[in-house]
Amino acid sequence: MAESPELHPIHPSLVRKPLLAGAEPGLVIAEVCGILGLLFEVGLHPVTIGLAAFYGLAVHGFFVWLAGKDPQAATLYLRSLTSRDVYPATPRLVAPARPVRPAIPAA
Repeated sequence: MAESPELHPIHPSLVRKPLLAGAEPGLVIAEVCGILGLLFEVGLHPVTIGLAAFYGLAVHGFFVWLAGKDPQAATLYLRSLTSRDVYPATPRLVAPARPVRPAIPAA
């Protein structure tokens, strides 16, 4: 009698994207660079410290919420910016695209 294969669960950490402070690493690094640039380039002033704290709390909170919905949302959005909205249908790569016929024929 043939035995059924043994099932082994896969731990979620093997398939889940690694996050940095709960958000995507690229966004967190950009956020930290923005905060440090604001503090050290503009200067240590109560207004800039408050703005940096607001930026760190509000923007990072949004990034964590976004990563909770989809850990690759920002990556997919940036990738979608490089593609065109419409690709013409062609039979192969070297074939020229067919000319578009007018919807209303000319008389």
